[in-house]
Amino acid sequence: MTPSQIFFTALSLSFLVPLLGPAVARAGCYDTTVAALPSKATYDSGQMIEVLSREGDRMTYRQTILESGKQVEMTVQAGLFTLTALRDGEGAVFDWKTALPGLADLKPGASFHAEAILTTPGLLPPRPFTTDVEVLGQETVEIDGCAYSALKVMVKNVEGGKPLGDNTKWIHLPSMITLKSIVADHGSSREQTVTALE
Repeated sequence: MTPSQIFFTALSLSFLVPLLGPAVARAGCYDTTVAALPSKATYDSGQMIEVLSREGDRMTYRQTILESGKQVEMTVQAGLFTLTALRDGEGAVFDWKTALPGLADLKPGASFHAEAILTTPGLLPPRPFTTDVEVLGQETVEIDGCAYSALKVMVKNVEGGKPLGDNTKWIHLPSMITLKSIVADHGSSREQTVTALE
């Protein structure tokens, strides 16, 4: 997997990596009114994320591709806007030129347009990057017998004038973890869903 492919796979999680609503009456379900937020998520695609820190509207997490063991450290704003995607301290850095929304701004019907300069030293020269987000509503995602409330959003990214597909995400706002995502690009789609939270 090339560095660019790893970055955009991670991006799909952060954009890939959130309302854990009240949990159903089942042992092992997270209920944010009485328990800590989950810090790990395992996906049916063979990837896992481990939250390293949450500070306000920002989260830093480590993504591991279980088959290869390769890791990328991501820092994201409001679970949608990537700030950095690094492996061994090197990788992609986004210099956002527009103000980014916070978690409190993510409400059904809201939409956002943000512009950045994307820098990937040693790979490609700096280039424009845009993200358009539309908050579609709120839905329930079931994981291992537990029902969680998630915000459904559509994310469209364009890098250097090239569209990167449509990414529909179901984000668990308190934890900023993406519970499910579907990326549609050139007539095909890739879906991944969390199978376990820890």
